[in-house]
Amino acid sequence: MAGKKKQRLFVIFAGPKQPAGPGTRYIANDRSTTTIRSKAARFWTYWDAQAFAEVNQIALNALTYIDREDFTDCETQG
Repeated sequence: MAGKKKQRLFVIFAGPKQPAGPGTRYIANDRSTTTIRSKAARFWTYWDAQAFAEVNQIALNALTYIDREDFTDCETQG
């Protein structure tokens, strides 16, 4: 089986910085927090993530921050 191609996208994390894994919290498209990666709001650029945060009045700070996360092609499609 061929390796899955990965894409690095920006997400908004909701919690202390830690290695991605169980318990990692993300901001979803509906502004809620989720531990389900597939429900995390994903952005192609840092600026898109920042604009989403501003429009939705999400305060970015040490606990709610923008960073990159790897997603497979399957995860990024529909």
